[in-house]
Parts: sequence; structure tokens; C-alpha cells
Amino acid sequence: MIKLCSITRLRDNLGKFVHDADYHQDRFLILKNGREVAGLVPVRDVKLLDNATNRSMDYKAYQVAEELMRWRIIKEGMERFEPRG
Repeated sequence: MIKLCSITRLRDNLGKFVHDADYHQDRFLILKNGREVAGLVPVRDVKLLDNATNRSMDYKAYQVAEELMRWRIIKEGMERFEPRG
């Protein structure tokens, strides 16, 4: 469960919040003037998010390469059938 925390409260009690994130695996959504601006999460969550982002980027690169390969095959096929003149 994500807990809400104002930026002022976080500033005044940073050590407690970091301890709770580290030892209790708590997650905090930080609010500034009532607006969500950041989060404080255990380092494990940051690593998981980073790994997921990297895998997603790798998959996107694979998809783009696959699409470019398809277009190259189509272009080569069209060039073979173009009338020469």
C-alpha cells in the first residue's frame, strides 16, 4: 500500500521515512501543495523498475529492427518487379 506524505513532513522526518522504506518496504507518494510530485520506495523497487524499463527498451529496439527488416524485404521485392526502362 502506498502512503501519502507531504514534502514538508518528509523534509522534517527524512531519516524515519528512509528507514521505513528500507526496513519495512514502505512506499510513499510525496505531495507538494496537494499535488503528487515524487515517490520514495525501497531500493529493490527501483532496481525492478529499472530492469523492467531496460527490458522494455530492448523489446522496442527489437520491434523497430523487425519492422525495418520487413520494409527492406518489401522494398527489395518491389525492385525486382519494377520495369526497367
